[in-house]
Amino acid sequence: MIRDDELPELGALRGIEAEFPFRTDATLADQVVAASNDTQPVYRWFKFKESFAPALLTKIIVALYPAGMPRELSILDPFTGVGTTLLAAERLATDNPDAIIRATGIEHNPFIHFAARTKVHWRQVHCQQLLQMGERAIEDSERTATDLPELSSIRTGRCISQYVSRSLLGIQHAIRELTDGATRDALLLGVAAGIEPLSKVRKDGRALRIVRKSHPQIRTVLTSKWSQIQSDCATLARTITPPAFHPTLIHGDGRDLQRAGIPDESIDLIFTSPPYPNNIDYTEVYKLELWLLGFIQTEKEFLQLRKTTFRSHPTCATPNAAATFAGQVKTGTLERLLGPVLERVEAQPWRHRLFEGYFSDMWQTLEECHRCLRKGGHAVFVVGNSLHGRPGAAYLVPTDLAIAGMARRIGFETHETIIARNLKRRLSGNHFLRESIVIVRKPDA
Repeated sequence: MIRDDELPELGALRGIEAEFPFRTDATLADQVVAASNDTQPVYRWFKFKESFAPALLTKIIVALYPAGMPRELSILDPFTGVGTTLLAAERLATDNPDAIIRATGIEHNPFIHFAARTKVHWRQVHCQQLLQMGERAIEDSERTATDLPELSSIRTGRCISQYVSRSLLGIQHAIRELTDGATRDALLLGVAAGIEPLSKVRKDGRALRIVRKSHPQIRTVLTSKWSQIQSDCATLARTITPPAFHPTLIHGDGRDLQRAGIPDESIDLIFTSPPYPNNIDYTEVYKLELWLLGFIQTEKEFLQLRKTTFRSHPTCATPNAAATFAGQVKTGTLERLLGPVLERVEAQPWRHRLFEGYFSDMWQTLEECHRCLRKGGHAVFVVGNSLHGRPGAAYLVPTDLAIAGMARRIGFETHETIIARNLKRRLSGNHFLRESIVIVRKPDA
């Protein structure tokens, strides 16, 4: 249990929390995590634990629009991940045929963007040919000589054996020779989904952890995944009516919606889960997929990608905070929220840069959201508070409170923050260790 003498800012946080509308809804605890996605068609094509359940979008929309689904609804997810919001919006359009629903997603990581694109284009997959083409690619790959990427985790065989790497490289090369478009992408995503079970590692929070595993056959793993993809496409084609507007996916930066092409006051609902300030570098976590599928070719490209991501981890670039944010954090609620934490980590420059960079990026994101939302529109953020440090020197990062405070300063109205679940972490047991849904509204005038 975290006590006030261990984290002196807890008392101040309780006072600030009372200034905002908060409520707890335990029924949403299983909606802010991705566990249910592992069994749902299309969502299960690639395991992405950083996602949330697709039903969450519908639950929030029902709460925001008690009079019923609007006639037209434009939805944006600036940090779309593997496309959960876009797929959920497509299903929402099927269930509400009288509504016109337009959904747009933005994703920066090229592999994760590819996974999302493949999922939202599931209708275009030639499902009857998929497994046959995959098996042929495995056979053709035996005649293909491949060079290993320069990533040391692959070249040394530390994270995945050289034999498996060469086999997967040969198979994905053969797939590209055999077919193109959505069918090619579905086969390649099946290869990507097979990398972790065929490797020596498992994704464990912020890193890849080397573990002891059995050694399944490459053909068995891949054909099982391709069969699943084939079955899902065939099943959904019979049960889901094509929407009037297909989801749009942009390879871009969710912090800069203008550069991504999102016009002023064009969006009704922003629904997203931005990176948490938890030191997780998704470039590192998904590096095997990035390299083995050819999205990254050199160490220079790899480092550049890491440095241009949302500043939620120490490896990303750390320029000074945006001037507007730096000024705002020195006064009022933001100073009371973030000032104590930033002051306590002054002696740890990397941690100070991390916290300042994260909330500066979040400030920029909120400003962009405010610009592109229509008057009366809502922005919904699924976020988690974080605990850093060690017993006796811990730092609590109140992300939900900070987002609500920054949004209010930028010009949003605070609709409400819903506490969905408490987090089980070391030094756990405190009210502020939680995942929440922060909902803000752009005023009508």
